[in-house]
Amino acid sequence: MIAIKERWSKSRAYRIALIAAIVYAILRFAIQVFLFADAMQPQAVAEGAQVSADLQQSYIPAAEHFRARQDIYLKDSLEILELHFPYSPAFAFLYSPILLLPITILVPLMVVLHLVAYWLFYIWWSRIFRQNNLRKAEEIWAGLLPMFLLFSVFWDDLAYLNIYLIIALFATFLIDAILREKLGWAVFWLGVMILPAKPHWAFAAVIPLLLGRYRLFWKLMIGSIIAYLAVAGLTMLAGGTEYVVRQYQDYFDFLSRLSRDFPWWGPDKPFLGYNHSIKQIVLYYLGVSSANMTLATIIKLLLLAPLGWVAVKFLRNPVNKPGREVPETALAIAFAFYLGAFIWLDMVWELSLGLVIFAFLLSVTENKWTRVLSWLLFAPYALIDIWRLVSYIAFGDNILYNDSYVLTDPLIYVPWIMMVLLLFYALLIPRLLKLSANPI
Repeated sequence: MIAIKERWSKSRAYRIALIAAIVYAILRFAIQVFLFADAMQPQAVAEGAQVSADLQQSYIPAAEHFRARQDIYLKDSLEILELHFPYSPAFAFLYSPILLLPITILVPLMVVLHLVAYWLFYIWWSRIFRQNNLRKAEEIWAGLLPMFLLFSVFWDDLAYLNIYLIIALFATFLIDAILREKLGWAVFWLGVMILPAKPHWAFAAVIPLLLGRYRLFWKLMIGSIIAYLAVAGLTMLAGGTEYVVRQYQDYFDFLSRLSRDFPWWGPDKPFLGYNHSIKQIVLYYLGVSSANMTLATIIKLLLLAPLGWVAVKFLRNPVNKPGREVPETALAIAFAFYLGAFIWLDMVWELSLGLVIFAFLLSVTENKWTRVLSWLLFAPYALIDIWRLVSYIAFGDNILYNDSYVLTDPLIYVPWIMMVLLLFYALLIPRLLKLSANPI
C-alpha cells in the first residue's frame, strides 16, 4: 500500500486514472448486481433465466448429485449433454455446504467471496514483491491498480461466478509459501485446495526442483499426495466408499475423453469464440479432424520444447538456494510453467495471472519496443470489458449470439488470449536461459 500512496502523491495522471477506474468499477458492479437480481425474479426463474451458467449448470448440480449419490460426470459426448463438471468428487463434497444454499443466499455469498478473493489477490502480490525486494515490480504493480480494477478477467469471473480467480488466489498462496519454504502451507494449498479442483494449477511445484531444493520438492510432492488422498478419504467417509470410488473412476475417464468429445468449432462456425487454445485455433482454421488434432499436439510440443530445455539447464546447474534468495528466478520459473500449462491445455478461456506476469515483465524488461509491444497486446485484453459493456448499452441484445458471445468483441474473431500468452512466454524463455547461467 506504501507504493500506491507514493504513486498517488507524485502523479496527477495516476490520481485521475485511479479515480476514473474506481467510478467505473462501482458502476460496473452495480450493473452486475442488477443483472443478478433481475435473473432471480420469480418471473425470470419461471421462464428459465439463469443467474450464472457455471454455477447453475455445473457446480450446483454436482453438489446435488453428490448429496443424492447420483452420477456426477457425463457418460456421453459433450455435444449431447450440456452439464459437465470438470473437477474431482472431493470438490463437489467440500463445496456442497455452500452450493446447496438457496440461490437467493448463494449468489450474494459468491459475489462477496469473489470480491474478497480478488482484493486478497492484489494485496498478496504486493506483499510478495515487497518481501522479496522486487521494488520495481512492486512499483509497477501499484501503478497498474487502475487496470486491476478494470481487468476483464475479474468481471467475466464475477458474471459467471466460476472459480478461476479463486484458484489463482490459491496458486498465489502456494507460490508465496514455496518462496518462503513454508512446507505445511505449501502442502495445504497444493494438496487440499488446488489438486482436487484444477491440477494444472500445480505449476509452482517445480520451483524447488529447478532451484535444486530437492528435499523440499520431494517433501512437497509426498505431502501433497498424502493430503490429496486424505481429502479423497474424507469424501469416501461422507459419500460411501463404493459410490465415491466409482465417481473418481468416472472423473478420470471424463478427463481422458474431454478433448475427444468437446464440441470443437470448425470453419463452418461464424467465428472462433472464446476458447483460444492451440487445438481450437488449429481446428477452427484447418477443420475438425483427427489429423489436425495430431497437428495441434505437434505444435504444442514444439512450443514447449524450449521450456523443457530451460528445465534441463536448471537441473544441470542448480543454484540450491531458497526462492526468497533468488526471487526473480523463482517467479520467472513459476510464470513460464503457468504459461506452459496453458499452452498444453485444450481449453484456454482466460489468463488469470496475466496482469501479474505483465507487471513482472515490465519490471525486468529494459527494451523500449518490447515494453510497447507488451502494452499494445495486453491492454486491449485487460480492458475489453469496457468495450463489451459500451456495446451492450448501445445495441442491447442485438449484439449477443447464443446469449454468450458479444458480436462486437474482437476476442471472438482473433485468438487474442493465446497471442498474449505466447508473447509473455517468448519473453520469459530467453530470460530464464540467461538466469539459468547466472541466477539472481
